[in-house]
Amino acid sequence: MSIDTTDPGADRVVRVQVGIDAAVVANHQVTIRETTRDGQVQLSRFHAPPTIAGLTRLSERLAAYPHVLAVAEPTSMTWLGLHVALHEAGCDLALVGTRHAARLRGAISGKNKSDVIDADVLAMAGDVFTLSPLRPPTPPQLALRRAVVRRGKLVIDGNRSRRRLISLARWAFPDVWEEFAGSWPTAVAVLTRWPDLTALASARRSSVTNVVAAHTRGVPDVDARAERIRTAAGRTAAFWQGHLDLQALAWETSEHLRDIALAAEQIERATTQAHHYWAALYGDDPLLLSVPGMGPMTAPTIRAFFADASAFPSAKAAAAYVGLTPSTWSSGTVVQPSRAITKEGPAVLRLACYQAAGGARRVDPQLAAYYRHLMVERGHCHTQATIAVARKLVERTWTVLTRGQPFEYRDLDGTPLTRAAAKDAARSLAVPKTVRARARARSAATQRSKLTK
Repeated sequence: MSIDTTDPGADRVVRVQVGIDAAVVANHQVTIRETTRDGQVQLSRFHAPPTIAGLTRLSERLAAYPHVLAVAEPTSMTWLGLHVALHEAGCDLALVGTRHAARLRGAISGKNKSDVIDADVLAMAGDVFTLSPLRPPTPPQLALRRAVVRRGKLVIDGNRSRRRLISLARWAFPDVWEEFAGSWPTAVAVLTRWPDLTALASARRSSVTNVVAAHTRGVPDVDARAERIRTAAGRTAAFWQGHLDLQALAWETSEHLRDIALAAEQIERATTQAHHYWAALYGDDPLLLSVPGMGPMTAPTIRAFFADASAFPSAKAAAAYVGLTPSTWSSGTVVQPSRAITKEGPAVLRLACYQAAGGARRVDPQLAAYYRHLMVERGHCHTQATIAVARKLVERTWTVLTRGQPFEYRDLDGTPLTRAAAKDAARSLAVPKTVRARARARSAATQRSKLTK
């Protein structure tokens, strides 16, 4: 961004633009672009280490340009130190998303990439984008945001560990896995006790039965299931004899189980910490929890990024921040609106809104009707329809937070409903199973067609 001056004289600087290519372990690269009244451009470049001394140097150099709005990319958490240094210099900081910066760099400097080029490009970002000064969250709000981001990453890592175990089981002992009948607790308990297939096959039937019974609900004949698991383990061990090292397979299975257990412990600690910050800031948070789909897992994430939602001028701006609005592409006379969502916002926030939408459509009749309309009449798949519901849910959340009034359930005609009555009405609008089956078949066919193109 720039600052203009009214000093007379063609040789005086009338515009100053600052771009900062932030770094985590290398030096921050800074470009100061000065434009004189006669249109001449002068560039000065320097670097500052990402240390307290380096940030102090940056502040001292930019103190000569008060009120300038410097531009940087949100590289890790480096923006916070830069904001403090610029604030000390009497300047402001604006952040440009990584995708926007990449497009700008490609348009101005081609495919070449270096720190200096990035700083030069960022200095000119104000000529292309509308920039706003950064308003960082308060320390408690930032602590909540950091906690929910860490929890989101741990959940993703935990899901990856879980999928690795499932992948191993599907090719190494598929018969045993099938006998678990979709019970994840049973699978984990049995494989933790007997990771070696030979040991599982020779285990006492009563021991296997006790483990299965402790982790299985609603199964009429636990003894038969335990015996089928033992028999499948014996058949699998005999099949792999001489072709696969069963002890190595047992070690690999145990390692996956340890990864899953470790991920669960880390997720629990992060969840506890996030709830602690959330409760300290918002107490029981009845306002946000009145919104359908919001619960103790999603509400801290929403609050971490939205706070009181006053940072967003409108409901659409809030949805755009989350990255749930459709992108638009145009070239010449060709315009393609309503394409895939932008995904510009924080991934953990977008995931929380998506998860909340899945629960909201089951208890809110208006959202249930909208989801049904997209699935039945528009032919959308479940994911597309849920994303559309999530966008509406974000807009509702913004309205509730900014007005300070709890959400009120309403019927399709606007009649107020109790929570129980709203849930019953939403259940009556459930999508038929035949429509879901059709959507799944179409999605599978689309994925198969991609393999031949």
